[in-house]
Amino acid sequence: TDEINRLNGIYKRLLSNAGVKLFEGEGKIAGPNEVEVTQLDGTKLSYTAKHILIATGSRAQRPDIPGKELGITSDEALSLEEFPKRTVILGAGYIAVEFASIWRGMGSDVNLVFRRELPLRGFDDEMRAVVARNLEGRGINLHPRTNLKELIKTDDGIKVITDHGEELIADAVLFATGKFQKLSVSKD
Repeated sequence: TDEINRLNGIYKRLLSNAGVKLFEGEGKIAGPNEVEVTQLDGTKLSYTAKHILIATGSRAQRPDIPGKELGITSDEALSLEEFPKRTVILGAGYIAVEFASIWRGMGSDVNLVFRRELPLRGFDDEMRAVVARNLEGRGINLHPRTNLKELIKTDDGIKVITDHGEELIADAVLFATGKFQKLSVSKD
């Protein structure tokens, strides 16, 4: 969290130095060149400008499974109080692969669970196969064509049940299945 706050501070300073006024809250386009902002304290203000930038941010996806509250996202993974000795990571994009590599390099037992045959969908298939072999060579356990079915809190950690009936035990379960914008569009 400290690193995220530090980076956000840098971005805010860059915008401020460029003469950009920053308003935090919920924004709504009210008309041509006009935005209405409901600030964090509930105050509504209206602004007009030649150019309006709305930065919505993003939010990590969580699978809709029983026990999902036991899992964490990449944001929370950056501020863990205790290093997880056993991890299960759901996903195979670059965030999942990065965390798997970092945590394994630091000594964690890592299980990477993903729906496809190979990690890093959208990249060259030959390169994806090389990455998969490299991950396995580092001691990362790959579970292709697999999804999570349920998470259960136990005395020994978090029991992870897959759709193949496999049971894994973890200290941390990371959901790294993508992000979506904090944006909604209404007709009013």
